[in-house]
Amino acid sequence: MIRKVAVIGGGPAGLTTVYNSIKVNKDSENSFICVGFEARSKLGGVWSDTPGANLDTFPSTFDQLRFLQDERIAGDPRALFYEGSPLIGANYRQINLGSLTGSSPSKTIKVAKKARLARDGIFFTDKTGLYDNFMSNVPEDLMRYEDDTRDYKKDIAPRNSAISPLVDLPTITTHLKNFILENKLEEHYRLNTSIEYVDKMGPDKWIVVAKKSDPNKDHDDWYLESFDAVVVANGHFQIPYVPYYMSSPGREGNSGIHQFNQKFPGKLVHVRDIDLWYRRELPNYEGKSHHRRIVLVGKSFSCMDVLKRIIHLQKSGSLEIFISTDIPPMPENKANPFYWFDEWLVKTNRVTLKPEILSFTSESNKPTLTFTDGTQIKVVDHVIFATGYLYSYPFMSQVLMEQRKIFVTPDPRNVDHRPSNISRVTGLYLHTFSIAEPTLAFPGVSSNANFQSFHISAKAIVGAFSSFNQLFKKCEPTDYPYYDSIWHQILPSINDQLEWSRKRLAETGNNGSYHFYYPLPLLKEGWERPCEELFPQGQDSKHLFPSDAPKLSKDGITRLKDIFLEVME
Repeated sequence: MIRKVAVIGGGPAGLTTVYNSIKVNKDSENSFICVGFEARSKLGGVWSDTPGANLDTFPSTFDQLRFLQDERIAGDPRALFYEGSPLIGANYRQINLGSLTGSSPSKTIKVAKKARLARDGIFFTDKTGLYDNFMSNVPEDLMRYEDDTRDYKKDIAPRNSAISPLVDLPTITTHLKNFILENKLEEHYRLNTSIEYVDKMGPDKWIVVAKKSDPNKDHDDWYLESFDAVVVANGHFQIPYVPYYMSSPGREGNSGIHQFNQKFPGKLVHVRDIDLWYRRELPNYEGKSHHRRIVLVGKSFSCMDVLKRIIHLQKSGSLEIFISTDIPPMPENKANPFYWFDEWLVKTNRVTLKPEILSFTSESNKPTLTFTDGTQIKVVDHVIFATGYLYSYPFMSQVLMEQRKIFVTPDPRNVDHRPSNISRVTGLYLHTFSIAEPTLAFPGVSSNANFQSFHISAKAIVGAFSSFNQLFKKCEPTDYPYYDSIWHQILPSINDQLEWSRKRLAETGNNGSYHFYYPLPLLKEGWERPCEELFPQGQDSKHLFPSDAPKLSKDGITRLKDIFLEVME
């Protein structure tokens, strides 16, 4: 039986999983409990941050990387995660749990806190990329929780008509706070508690190593706890992807980024730290007449967003803006919802396109970038990495993940074959269930930038676990420990699950599009419908999306385009 489930992460994906479990188990004789773990002091994941707050709590991403004694650690999320951990050996692979034998949530092992490690600011920082005047890239009605979807015409929070149908940050956080408070979700979470290790111990039990960090104590409380299933909801916005540190794009060799970062602190910025940059660096550009140069790496939505905030500086002073990308603009690719940005890039003379960066030069006092076409930019003021984030599960047993074939795919553009922001996660059925281990699930891998997606994954997980318990009681199976006789009644056969994965891969190619559905009807047909077959009895997805959801999705993209072009003009 599945009696106790660990939910790792208190963002929207984890919260919706806990919410749906409460809803299903309320009157069930075969119920299970969810124990949520959140490393931060409050729930919300990305949305837990407040612009202007916690600016000095943690150094920026590049400040953390600057102090690494061995820059190669940055390219291995597992090594970065376990740096300084009492659990790990010298090779970052072997885990020693001996010191935690006999521990439990009520009988913890006290370990003196270490000096702040790089991982604290990479994995567990309170800064999540939010900033003043933040707005979504999808309409409000596609960012609602199930409690809010019964009446889409009801205004849960004041709407900003200037950006409608898109939504601003205060409205997003109002929805989130209402969802948490009304469903008493915090009661099901242990805050300030990070998951340090997860493994399968024996055929039917999961073991979790947790660390509770009270900011008012000089020690951390470590303990072991066993579970019947694990839900990994640590999100896709935890680890900022920093090419040249975390991978070697383009040509092989030392890019010099670490030495550049050490000699010219503050020159390199990842968009996760953009709140800090907007408050401390952007004002220094205002009214300056001398020549300035900003390089944006990547041309995603984040690049567009930063452009809107800096383009006006060209009127008040001499500012050159460069965009470094290995993918040239392709305005003819209408499958890209932001193809209109490529159209603008082709026509504009306000930014200069550059290929990939070849090297960061720090030999002189002039911070210089050299590109793969041989051109250089001397005396660059800031390099802003709009390069997204990595899927990463460093706390999961490496042996377990290898055996279950759950990998974050390498990016073929990287000469060292490391993952990037376009990587996908393998070994999952419906982007959610481990094909080889059905009691291991990953909600939120396919988030499609709308909160309803979290409910789709969560309902499938909760429905599958509930069905398992019902069938277990009814069938009294004897095929311990894997209970294939039951799981085959819930999930398709292994071959059918693999065939679903192969078909999806053929449709999208081996890249991040594998987890993304656009336009919205593709999501409903290709993902929502098969997930709905696993939903708890009596539930469906009819009320999750408004009836005009496809039109709303298109309207949101159109509004993004209009706002961008208005600012550019």
